[in-house]
Amino acid sequence: MKRYCLALDLKNDPALIEEYEAYHRAVWPEILESIRGAGVTACEIYRAGNRMFMIMEVGPDFSFERRPPWMRPTRRYRNGKR
Repeated sequence: MKRYCLALDLKNDPALIEEYEAYHRAVWPEILESIRGAGVTACEIYRAGNRMFMIMEVGPDFSFERRPPWMRPTRRYRNGKR
């Protein structure tokens, strides 16, 4: 089994971070189903300040390309800058 560790900087806004955490306290069953369907067998999320860390354990059929659209990176870069 493989393990991936990902980091993401959240916008440094306490109200938005609280909203983000509220979503993760009550994950919809459809979201959990899509995570499992992408081959993720276990997932842990931690936050330190405005940095989020996600540790995913995945099965042999996992592919980053098969992740649901909401789970894909959305940040755009131009000329090496955000």
